[in-house]
Amino acid sequence: MTRKQKHYGVLIAGYILVLSLMLLSQGAEVIGKFSLLLLPLVLLAGILEENFGAMVFTVLATFAIVGAYLIQWIPQAPAVTQVVCLGCLYGVVALYNKDRDLGYKLFRRRMDPKDKELLKVERKAFVIRRQIEGYNKRLKALIKLYEVAKKLSGILKLESMLDEARLEVAQVLPHHFSAQSDEDVRLAFYIPEEESSDFQRAETQEHEISDEGFPDVLQTENLRIWLGETFSSLRIKEMTSDPRFHSLCQAMPFRSMLIIPLVMHEIVIGIMALGSNQPGSFSPQDFKQTEVLGKQIVFALRKALLYRKVQTLSFTDSQTGLYVHRFFQDRLREELHRAERYHQPLSLIMLDMDHFKNINDKYGHQVGDAVLVESAARIKEMAGEIALVARYGGEEFAVLLPNTTKAGAEQVARSINTFLKSSPIDVGELKLNLTISGGVSMYPDDAYSREALITTADTALYQAKRNGRDLVRVYES
Repeated sequence: MTRKQKHYGVLIAGYILVLSLMLLSQGAEVIGKFSLLLLPLVLLAGILEENFGAMVFTVLATFAIVGAYLIQWIPQAPAVTQVVCLGCLYGVVALYNKDRDLGYKLFRRRMDPKDKELLKVERKAFVIRRQIEGYNKRLKALIKLYEVAKKLSGILKLESMLDEARLEVAQVLPHHFSAQSDEDVRLAFYIPEEESSDFQRAETQEHEISDEGFPDVLQTENLRIWLGETFSSLRIKEMTSDPRFHSLCQAMPFRSMLIIPLVMHEIVIGIMALGSNQPGSFSPQDFKQTEVLGKQIVFALRKALLYRKVQTLSFTDSQTGLYVHRFFQDRLREELHRAERYHQPLSLIMLDMDHFKNINDKYGHQVGDAVLVESAARIKEMAGEIALVARYGGEEFAVLLPNTTKAGAEQVARSINTFLKSSPIDVGELKLNLTISGGVSMYPDDAYSREALITTADTALYQAKRNGRDLVRVYES
């Protein structure tokens, strides 16, 4: 707010106060006394804003007195007297201001040329000082953004980086995320799905800033409707009044939102969304600050996504998409340690495709590879979400089942075998029936170490092979 705005704000507040007192007064004498308060207002306006201010409030005061006379609040004589006083007071103020201006001009003329030059220098110094203050504020903001970008880019794990980004957003918008805030603000990050062009809500390790209430998936076609073809950032003041968000309102408890696309080289690699249960919660300043922060987050997000992709390629089999043997061994060691610590069972299934060599010899390796890929997908589907499925080598697979008994693992192995042989695998015009043999062992009943658990499961698998294949055997000591 400028100095002029503050001055006029004080004067108008005083004018309204005087009018209110006149309105609430009873009797012409009391009203007349309160109306005299208009005189110091004109004088104050002349001191603060010189002749123009005094003229404005002289006219306003005259209207107030004439209006009071017309509705018979003040008799004619006092009204005329007060109007004359207002005019005289304005004249005195005008003369005073003129004399003050003349005195200042005379002072300027009498000034030594050196003093005049010094005055110019002081004025320039004042302007430069104000510019430096502005530059310092911008520099501090840039340093803050640099520190944020440096901190985020140093975190390679995607979940950890996004959790740190949440804290940075909370620091930029402390009035929304502080404990004293009455509103409920949530924050979610979305990253592209590998199978489709939609955006999946990213998992979070910490729950200090919740993403509860946001949908699991944001469809690209809806984002295009909301953000346009260029995917521009969006501030939604009231979701219920905008027909574009009626379907979104039913799925989320928010009234206002910020949607910030995280764009790099014209490619959207993520979405940052903030939601509030209050309408009009996010100001234009909040919107601008969040957009600027999003530009820093996007670099760290790109780095974390590339790191995750490299990590995925390093521990998954390029042909089947299952985990590789080395990763399986590392996880088996971790799961054994966890099972020992929490006194939980840990089961292992070793699977081997029956007569797979005959398929390669009869139909060729391309058909064999297609059969291998389809079999791996079926094994992973039937093993369930808690299972870790790995390609152990060639046509052999390992299924690790945390907190699962031997009976439960045997049931899983039999379900896999039943599913494989009940549905032929289509490879072009070929329909190939396939069976699989399996061996099951469990910690701690059958083994205490990683090597022993694998050996016992292999032993049970060998028994299934020796007894005719298309079987599942449980290790018996």
